[in-house]
Amino acid sequence: MPRNNHKSHRLMLRMTILIALILLILFGWIVWTLKTAERHFGHANEHMSLFSKIRYAHSLNRNFAELQQPVDFTDGLDRKFVVEQDESAQNLCQRLFDEGFVRDRKTTCQLMTYLGRDRSIQPGSYTIPSGITSIEMTKIVGNPRYRDIELRIYAGWRLEEIATSIDLLGFSFNGSDFLALAKHPSQNLKEQFPFIHSYGLQGYLLAGLYSFKPDITLEETLAILLGEFEAKVIKSELKTMLENNGLNLHEGLTMASIIQRETLAIEEMPLMASVFYNRLKLGMKLETDVTVQYAVGWYPPQETWWKTQLTWDDLSIASPYNTYNNYGLPPGPICNSGIEVIRAVAQPEDSEYIFFRAACDGASTHNFSITYEEHLNKGCE
Repeated sequence: MPRNNHKSHRLMLRMTILIALILLILFGWIVWTLKTAERHFGHANEHMSLFSKIRYAHSLNRNFAELQQPVDFTDGLDRKFVVEQDESAQNLCQRLFDEGFVRDRKTTCQLMTYLGRDRSIQPGSYTIPSGITSIEMTKIVGNPRYRDIELRIYAGWRLEEIATSIDLLGFSFNGSDFLALAKHPSQNLKEQFPFIHSYGLQGYLLAGLYSFKPDITLEETLAILLGEFEAKVIKSELKTMLENNGLNLHEGLTMASIIQRETLAIEEMPLMASVFYNRLKLGMKLETDVTVQYAVGWYPPQETWWKTQLTWDDLSIASPYNTYNNYGLPPGPICNSGIEVIRAVAQPEDSEYIFFRAACDGASTHNFSITYEEHLNKGCE
């Protein structure tokens, strides 16, 4: 065999071995890159191409140290992050970075794409603990498994109605547990919130929308609700203003709860408050149906806690909450109110009205009168 052919053969063999070695090294690097990324971040999105998996895995592995650095919030407390409806992954990553939840926008988005989280972002509120890493953040935000439970307390709801809503929302506790603790707060809650009254928490849970982390306990839930009340009522000027009007906090909340059940028109609440103040000053009975409704309680035929079309028997029911039989305010609030009605009791209008009745125009407002004769003349035909 000619000498040149031997050289050519050896050269091809060496090239083949070199290429095979390079491919083996490349294959090993690919396997190592993918396995390392899987160990650090979890399984890649199954719909992603192999090339994309390798590219993202390589980039993420290079930034692993940065991604696992915790982000500590200034106050060390949990923070809320709200994912908007139809929000894109790019916009989400930008907001996470802008609001201080992650250290790097680009790598956070890369991780979301690698895991397929960019395809399944769910809107809602999410509770983010201080000290969380970008890796953990990516797995939480937009993931319905970690989405907050949202509880809306409607103005005018009594504790039992809140309990019914709790049973429908998937808390770790049920409505009966909530009701028991709300009616008889623990010593821990009493020490944390000394304004709690012996009658329980009726009237002390402000109307509004609340977001809770999925694994929250019952006592933590009540602490958040009471903390909101403390911030808006106790630590504001409202408590002092109630006292300046001659009512302590519990009495002020009781009057507010009555007005809350009487009207939904925020603009007339201060005027209605003046009516109840005037009746108390004159030593008159309050004579309001809503307190009787509270005394009657659950009414099966209508499946409601607020019976409509009260009878004469209802109006004569023996109860300290029956303001047709008893003078003064009832023992405690009959429902939970919005902050607007508490503000109305703290800042009532100055009037001489002592009567009111529903207007006849279907607007859900009321006509106010000074004399009983005037009151009667404003009845609907």
